[in-house]
Amino acid sequence: MRIRIHFQTTEARIPLNYNYFLSSFIYKRLASQNENFARFLHESGYGKRFKFFTFSQLFFENSKVVGDKIVIFPGRGWWHISSPVVDFVRYMFSSLSEDPVIRVGKTEFFVQSITVEEALPVLSEYNFVMISPLVVSVPEEKNGKLVHRYLHPCEEEFYEAFKKNLYKKYRIFYGKDPEGDVEIIPDWNYIKSRERITKRIKLKDVFVRAVVFPFRMRGDRKLVEIGYETGFGEKNSMGFGMVALKENKP
Repeated sequence: MRIRIHFQTTEARIPLNYNYFLSSFIYKRLASQNENFARFLHESGYGKRFKFFTFSQLFFENSKVVGDKIVIFPGRGWWHISSPVVDFVRYMFSSLSEDPVIRVGKTEFFVQSITVEEALPVLSEYNFVMISPLVVSVPEEKNGKLVHRYLHPCEEEFYEAFKKNLYKKYRIFYGKDPEGDVEIIPDWNYIKSRERITKRIKLKDVFVRAVVFPFRMRGDRKLVEIGYETGFGEKNSMGFGMVALKENKP
């Protein structure tokens, strides 16, 4: 399930790297409804790894980037939150209805409406755009330590790691292996037309490298759906890997 939150903006400044603030905000809102559920998700998660939720970047009607800040002007804003766990969505919906404010650090945005989005339709092929950056990596030894090597869609390993992550989510959520497979087809025209599609994003004291590009996907609908609702790739609960159907792009 996915919800779209419409909010009002006033003149404000927020950090360019605000993912950590939004993730913390979500856990606090969950705790206001069910503290045990919030603690389980934060400390353990499903399969002791996956949180099974994601969120988009914030979209503003009128804003600009100045240095390491986003300067926001009066207008409207949008934010998407998604999870295949019904209780998660129910708790977030209830909390935002009771206290209709989104807080990013000390900045507050006032919620005007919350909409439950339609389920992923049945299609032979899905045309996705990213509404939050995508992180795909493989472990690599460097100076005797395991580190993340972040992957780009130009690398063959990208697709293997992308699908491996998706299959793990499916197995943990449904308790069985997927029945089919999926194929990911990047929009190469978009990628070639851009100087770069990578983004270096700071999460607290760590930097990650993500990518942003449209892609098509076909294959097992249930596999596509678990990625659509929980996020594709890694670090979903920090606001990575959320997509929208191209025709529904915010």
